[in-house]
Amino acid sequence: MKTRQLGRTGIEVSEYGLGTWAMGGGIYGMVDDSESIRTIHRAEDHGVNFLDTAPMYSISERRDGRAERVIGRALKGRRDKWTIATKFGRHLNGSENWKEMDQDFSGRRAIQSVEESLSRLGTDHLDVLFVHSPPRDLFDPDDAFGAMEKLRKEGKIRVVGYSFWESIEDTLDIVEPHLRSGLVGAVQVIISLLRPQAEEVLFPILRETGTGVVAREALANGFLTDSFTTESAFDQQHNKSRMDRELIEDRLRQANKFKFIVEEREDIQNLPEAALVWTLSHPEVSCVVPGAKTVAELEQCLVRADAEPLSDSLMIRAKEQSAGYSWVPNPQPK
Repeated sequence: MKTRQLGRTGIEVSEYGLGTWAMGGGIYGMVDDSESIRTIHRAEDHGVNFLDTAPMYSISERRDGRAERVIGRALKGRRDKWTIATKFGRHLNGSENWKEMDQDFSGRRAIQSVEESLSRLGTDHLDVLFVHSPPRDLFDPDDAFGAMEKLRKEGKIRVVGYSFWESIEDTLDIVEPHLRSGLVGAVQVIISLLRPQAEEVLFPILRETGTGVVAREALANGFLTDSFTTESAFDQQHNKSRMDRELIEDRLRQANKFKFIVEEREDIQNLPEAALVWTLSHPEVSCVVPGAKTVAELEQCLVRADAEPLSDSLMIRAKEQSAGYSWVPNPQPK
């Protein structure tokens, strides 16, 4: 497993991390905690050292913390081998309806959330704390980042981070000063072959500031995995059960345009491998965090962990295929 620096934080992270949203259940189907723990241990065997989680990765329980509790169990006696990133601001309150989720991005909530996460994770510090993708009208950066800096000085977190939501532009102008000051040392951002906008909107700034980048949703919520078709059936807990066939067909049609990467690179065997290698072909990216809730899913994600970046010509072709495509947001629960 190759490693990269997380910006200027002094933290060295594996190029492939592990996203744990699915381990909380209720979003990508049923999940077994014992299998989740085996998956984390197997990731460690592969040299993975970065875990991404959040309190709300727990939809199945309608309360915060299932994924964090699983991580806490998995890392007993292994904490020093891992970089743990969690978040605050989006929290469950007994409802499985995302529209009713508590959204509190205040400094007060940051302090409270960190204490809760430390307890669930069984650790005395967090390596990275991200503000969890706030909408602009609910976010006061001075208040939130001020509290996070206090937590950093107390040794409860090592890095102040910020996670961008669907639209980077929504909060970029109010976050950018804190990137340039160096207070925010890492960001998390959606970037994939189906959603490459961060290349143009955000990466130029991050190159200047030396900010660490954690890339999420590189497999575009599964649409770059070749794991289903327009005829696939999904159980009621799966997020794709809310999507109409036209939306699924549109995304799969766009995804198929990138299979030329598989044809051009003999070492890349399928679309998900191409998607992950494309993401890490951006020098700005420190780490990509594909989600996996089973050992089999993890192994599929890591099969090309030693691959070389795509050539400039393939990156240009990918950009050309992306031109004009607009990702329609996922439908929300009613």
